[in-house]
Amino acid sequence: MYKETVARKKMPTIFIIVIYLATYVVISDVVKNVSMGSILIGEYLKIALTLLVLVIIIKQVNKCSIRYKYSIIADELIIYRLKGSREEVIESVKLGDIQCVEKTNLLKYNLDRFFCKKCACINFINDVYECKYSNNNNSGKFYFEPSYKLISKLNIFNNNIKH
Repeated sequence: MYKETVARKKMPTIFIIVIYLATYVVISDVVKNVSMGSILIGEYLKIALTLLVLVIIIKQVNKCSIRYKYSIIADELIIYRLKGSREEVIESVKLGDIQCVEKTNLLKYNLDRFFCKKCACINFINDVYECKYSNNNNSGKFYFEPSYKLISKLNIFNNNIKH
């Protein structure tokens, strides 16, 4: 049995929010004087931009409250999403069903993230791995951020892991 928890770091999120706010200030100064004839649409654009930045900031703060727990129990890899006291099973894969676990880059992750499950906080420090598996004639994949210790535990059960 093995367990580990991954949480998003706060400093990169704060940095991203500061960049959004700085960009917002510059863009709002540019669009405030935009007009079409006698209609001043700059104020409407500024309100829409304010709402957009507010939604993005709330989404970033919400991402900080989500953690992932990776567990190996018997011959199964179980991934939980933790938010507050709520615990939800995201993936449950038999170790024998895993075809490969390989390190991937963030570009591939960002291109694939809309089409497969994401079980990672993306800290930009940890490596992101792609896990491909098949069970009962169904194949799937997901991305996660395991520690090197978890990778070595998975490697004991399965030799298809690429660092």
